Amino acid sequence: MSSLGQRLKIKIGMESEKERDNHKNYNKKIRNPIIKTDKQMTTDEFKEILFKEATAYFLKMNRQFIIDDDNKTFLKLISLYFTDNIDFEKETNGELRKGLLVYGDCGSGKSSIFDIIQNVSLKYNLKCLWFKNVSVHDVITDYNLKGEEIVKTLTTGNLHFDDLGTEKLANSWGVREKLMGRILEIRYNNFKKYGIKTFVTTNLTIDEIKKYYGVRVADRLYELFNFIELTGNSRRF
Repeated sequence: MSSLGQRLKIKIGMESEKERDNHKNYNKKIRNPIIKTDKQMTTDEFKEILFKEATAYFLKMNRQFIIDDDNKTFLKLISLYFTDNIDFEKETNGELRKGLLVYGDCGSGKSSIFDIIQNVSLKYNLKCLWFKNVSVHDVITDYNLKGEEIVKTLTTGNLHFDDLGTEKLANSWGVREKLMGRILEIRYNNFKKYGIKTFVTTNLTIDEIKKYYGVRVADRLYELFNFIELTGNSRRF
């Protein structure tokens, strides 16, 4: 808080430019405090925050965040993974360096968990958790309008592709293709070179992905992803 002398300076307009800047910066910090610096959370800290933010997320839709037998193990694995806890590898026989492919029925909460984690990364200033959410439907729409420029923007950086396998065929100059298959192949190469992570949510099983995108793409997914199933029926009702 400003001293009495400082407040008097402000009132009569004698505050220096430097003092005004300092005062503005101070007030800005008070209004927008940084709750967390960009450091790794412990798994217990993450679980506590995840529950808090998930509760707030679903409350906005007049729904409850419920932990039950269908999602309890899933949420535990997610918490281990996003806190870089080696226990994730012990419990899944997976690898922390890989991304995640989360599959399960419609409405089970697959997409929501990535929305919530993104919210956590922003609210708590945790850059280590940051990724961009991308709908595969938007990928196709943007590609049909802008072409290969879109592919370039989607093959670098950490990204989450939502609803894989529900997108339409892309169409560029009359050539139709399953564009997401090509994007995943390029991201696989960039994962090997640069360590970028890819996250996917899908209603398809692994066998259905293989059938839809072909053996070439499916074979690369095993090195690109940890596979985690989220069981249970739709929670939208």
